[in-house]
Amino acid sequence: MNAELMDRLRRITEEERALLEQKTGICRERYSSDGEFTVDSGRVIGPGRLMDVSTHTRFAYFPRHRHNYVEIMYVCAGSITHILEGEKTVVLHEGDLLFLNQSCRHEILPAGEGDIGVNIIVLPQFFHTAFSMLGEGNIMSDFLLHSLAREYPTPLFLQFHTADLVPVQNLIENLIWSAVYRDEPDGSLNQLTMGLLLLQLLRHTESLSAESVGMDRCVLRALRYIEDRYAMASLEEFSAAEHRPMAEVSRAVHRETGSTFKELLQKKRFQAALSMLQNSFLPVADIAFAVGYSNTSYFHRRFRELYGMSPSEYRRGMREAPHK
Repeated sequence: MNAELMDRLRRITEEERALLEQKTGICRERYSSDGEFTVDSGRVIGPGRLMDVSTHTRFAYFPRHRHNYVEIMYVCAGSITHILEGEKTVVLHEGDLLFLNQSCRHEILPAGEGDIGVNIIVLPQFFHTAFSMLGEGNIMSDFLLHSLAREYPTPLFLQFHTADLVPVQNLIENLIWSAVYRDEPDGSLNQLTMGLLLLQLLRHTESLSAESVGMDRCVLRALRYIEDRYAMASLEEFSAAEHRPMAEVSRAVHRETGSTFKELLQKKRFQAALSMLQNSFLPVADIAFAVGYSNTSYFHRRFRELYGMSPSEYRRGMREAPHK
């Protein structure tokens, strides 16, 4: 890795200095506001960003927690030990990558000064470009399907040994450099870089050392269907294509994701609407129609219920917010 970047990552942070001087533990309030200890993306990712990085906090035990985002840890030097779901010990060495979905709870044993880990913090919508690049029926696309579902209740992780894979190393370094130095303001290049990274990992399945919890293949197809056809999607159409009763499909989706088919479809539609409001000048009525709502009044009402403001107010607020 670039020497300048490594020097930056090795620096003792303010949090680490306090840990060394005060000999206290991790301050949960720095990361989370709930009793379960869910690390909140709003506290660890820059405003307006879909992906960010932070160095792993050394010198202290990090208590059991999960995230409301997808976390990818990359070890730049030394080693870092995770305990997943209270029972499985995973030791990451230099060059290793660990993907954790939102439901995976883990704790991290104290790391020394020479143990340099980088947390790549990724909101699910950041993966949309990568998802379109991956194709179907592979370990990475399945992992992303689970992550895009958000409420998928089963913890998933993937571990890769990539120290000898130069293309993978280069792509990871590009992502970290871009996030550290803030040199890619709109994120589109980083999204393509993430897609290329996942494709490279698929080309080198021998580097995979992981367990992945299986999901009903019908549910995977349902998630893919919602992702690809959300504007026109319906439970009726999908169930007919699967030759399975709607009630059976609905139960399977709810069992695997914790949400109904209708809830997942609505969330996908409003995610798309938020993106259009932020990144286009289309009239609100056209956006409502584009994401699958012919009844504009219903779209406005549901938007206000979900976000506490009208679509126009959301668009105005996003454009007036300062960008870093």
